[in-house]
Amino acid sequence: MKEPQKKTNLQSREGKKQEYIVMVCEGDADTKQVSELLLQVNRATLITYYRLEDLVLNRPNGEVALFILADGDDVEMLSKMLEWLHYRWPHSRLAVVGNQGGGEVEITARKGGAYFLTRPVGRWEWEALLHYLLQNTTGK
Repeated sequence: MKEPQKKTNLQSREGKKQEYIVMVCEGDADTKQVSELLLQVNRATLITYYRLEDLVLNRPNGEVALFILADGDDVEMLSKMLEWLHYRWPHSRLAVVGNQGGGEVEITARKGGAYFLTRPVGRWEWEALLHYLLQNTTGK
């Protein structure tokens, strides 16, 4: 009888646990800002998708520190996706980027337990979010 295989976490070359941030985004502007900040921090890897369906079909293995949903999908799809992400990765944080605040997208994001950011997202907002999350995921 085969023994169950032990679940392993991917690690960096130094033996530290690697953090992953997954971003679903149509445009390159938000992706570029986040990737530049992650290069400076040098503590996480950014995985990008263009559509929510791509994330569902090719989901990442292992733990994800943050999911950023910024593809502008409809509210119903966003609600289902937030529910699925909570089920699949219960310890991951979620953030939704919308074009305007106070609308259905923001309400859906907040009900789904996600941070909500309004476009254009300033560099300081990304820095604050990433710094906070990466600080609070060390040692898990």
